[in-house]
Amino acid sequence: MNTLLLWAFGIGVIANLHCLGMCGPIAMAIPINRSSKTTQFWGVLQYNFGRITTYSILGFLVGLIGLGIHFIGFLQSLSIVAGFGIIIYAWRKVIFDGTVIQNFSSNFLQKFTSKNMGKILKNNHSFKIFLLGLLNGLLPCGMVYTALITSITAGTPFYSMFCMLTFGLGTLPGMLVITLFANQLSIKFRGRINKVLPYFVTIIGLLILLRGLNLGIPYLSPEIKFSEKTKKVDSITCHKSFNPNKIEK
Repeated sequence: MNTLLLWAFGIGVIANLHCLGMCGPIAMAIPINRSSKTTQFWGVLQYNFGRITTYSILGFLVGLIGLGIHFIGFLQSLSIVAGFGIIIYAWRKVIFDGTVIQNFSSNFLQKFTSKNMGKILKNNHSFKIFLLGLLNGLLPCGMVYTALITSITAGTPFYSMFCMLTFGLGTLPGMLVITLFANQLSIKFRGRINKVLPYFVTIIGLLILLRGLNLGIPYLSPEIKFSEKTKKVDSITCHKSFNPNKIEK
């Protein structure tokens, strides 16, 4: 499990590249008090705390799905499917370019968040920046989806939640940089980052897939003996429940 948390944090670190490449306009639009470095930094922390809170809640929710899969004994297979899913998502723009599959979820979430962000921006309450961060966590983002697919393989809601929490902490440095120094990053630089990002995400997908193959490689693909124990328990239970001497004649 510690390995999975490290992977989640690693996805967050890689997601910094995505943040630097894509989140400039959003970061500049955040109504942070920029009168001093202190108020600016505090506003950025509020915004990111809200964003990480949303990630953690989403992690708990997908963890409920992972818990059900864990109980029926398909968690290892889920890791393999998740690995393939991450790789496909890394190259979604090539595979599903312009299709409904690519656009449906993104359009729905963008409309929902844009509508509610507009309502929050009209208010001046003290939790305004935090609430904007909460909504930002729902914006369509390939790296968030990658982290969620990874966290679902944790097997329990709380471990999945911790995976998304560590993912969010991993994204924090990039979000701090992009919010505080967004106007100093050129469009050309952001474009280069977006070109290399799918390769990093593909590596993550391969690692998650490798984890599910049960190859006995420490940290990368540890041997999972749970299923074997389950089979033994089921076998013993079946033998005990069947007693030929108790068959009614």
